[in-house]
Amino acid sequence: MNTTILLAGQAVLIVAILVAVKFRAPITNTVNRLISAILRLTIQVHLARRFPVHHVDDNSPLPTLPYQWPDGQGDGAKFLQGQSNSERWERQFGAIYRLWSGMNPEVVLTRPEHIQAVFKDSHTHLKAKNNNSGYLLGELLGQCVGLVSQDQWQRVRAIMEKPFHRNASTTYIPLVKRRTEQFFQELWDTRDLSRGLLDPADDLKLLPFLVVAEVVYGRLAPDVEAELRRLAPQRENLMKHVIKGGLTRFAWSRFLPTQANRELAAFQQRWLAFNELAHRRAVEQKLNAPIIDFFAARDAGQISTQELLHTLDEMLYANLDVTIGGVSWNVVFLAAYRDIAKRLREEVEQQRAISVDGEVDAYLLDNSTLLAACVEESARLRPLAAFSVPQAIPTARTVGGYHFPAGTNFVVDSYALNIRNPYWGEERHLYQPDRFLARSLTQARYHFWRFGFGPRQCMGKFVASVVIRAILVHLVEGYDLRMVKPEAMEEWGRNKEIWINHPDMKVVCEKRA
Repeated sequence: MNTTILLAGQAVLIVAILVAVKFRAPITNTVNRLISAILRLTIQVHLARRFPVHHVDDNSPLPTLPYQWPDGQGDGAKFLQGQSNSERWERQFGAIYRLWSGMNPEVVLTRPEHIQAVFKDSHTHLKAKNNNSGYLLGELLGQCVGLVSQDQWQRVRAIMEKPFHRNASTTYIPLVKRRTEQFFQELWDTRDLSRGLLDPADDLKLLPFLVVAEVVYGRLAPDVEAELRRLAPQRENLMKHVIKGGLTRFAWSRFLPTQANRELAAFQQRWLAFNELAHRRAVEQKLNAPIIDFFAARDAGQISTQELLHTLDEMLYANLDVTIGGVSWNVVFLAAYRDIAKRLREEVEQQRAISVDGEVDAYLLDNSTLLAACVEESARLRPLAAFSVPQAIPTARTVGGYHFPAGTNFVVDSYALNIRNPYWGEERHLYQPDRFLARSLTQARYHFWRFGFGPRQCMGKFVASVVIRAILVHLVEGYDLRMVKPEAMEEWGRNKEIWINHPDMKVVCEKRA
């Protein structure tokens, strides 16, 4: 078979060169395209043999997207074009199919019953090495708590999760309120908020980031905060290199004099120096800050420097995009659905009226409110990523009629589950927060993807919920939101350069009298 492919490839190459000469096309470009096509076909045959999956009844192969050199469908097709590809791939390949992230197979799940069969033991799953995104991502996040497994995960999480427990998150409400008020004043002074305009993603993106930074490092000294802000664009550019793929997937690319490698080296040096500075400032100021405990664990050999730095990066920079995606789409929905914003404002006013001190701390933690329902409905209709982080089953199993060996990586199609899923009813494409008042998240398990399933859910989810809800309360109480122009939901702009789903638009945000 391999000999046949090689001979056919040589024949195609000769014909292509003759055509290129005949029509005076650049031979180099033509040859490069043909070499790429031959390489792609050869690898595709190899991968099909290396990762065979067949139906248990008729032995038919699992529907699989064709391999594309060198990235497969990751990460651009999965994330940057994920929303449109989600529906197109399901329509073309069915309810369960396979894509490639580099040369790593990932099986896509779109049905709740398949997801339950795979994720019923999610606490035992193995996260894909470097998220199947290759070398560069591994250098940024490969040893973070979200991408390691088994004993290493338990060890790292036991140290790093303490500030993010459910009980701890309630103590951060005063911090969130203070930071939110300061930040909106900064926006008023430096951005378009004073003119009644707000870019939900770009204007607000540092607010959740700074809240989490203060949770980790304690009250930020001016020089610490300034350096943290300066590092953000540098880290954002590195993630763009990751999503772009290509050379950065391969470990040998570290020897090349590329822009990505220069930026990586500079960031790693500054990130270590920053955390040492933040730790030193916390000790000098006698703060009760988690960063002191983290460094103590590192010095005691309980956690490595790389595990520490990667998890801190995950908490801050990796989750910067994630949290602001959650915040910003909520703002857009409230601007578009002013009747819901009015109801939400009335709910906040009622809560203040019945509160002894006029505060709404307990309300921010209540999962049975319209506020909580708005956050969940926004997350349902605008998932932060089209496909979840790949994770492997520890034992073989049959799913959707196909037999998968232990170690198979699966991902969840969040658009298929959250939106196209018939569970959500005839009006599942519409923004209706009340649907979450009529059903609990427990009832919606395996029908709704947000933080994952089981013990390996995002450890920052409690703090993230407090931050998002507090920002929305601040907005609906202090500002009137509306769209700049009426637009159907399908027409809302999305930032196509960021792997996480962010709106790319402004809304009217006028201070209330």
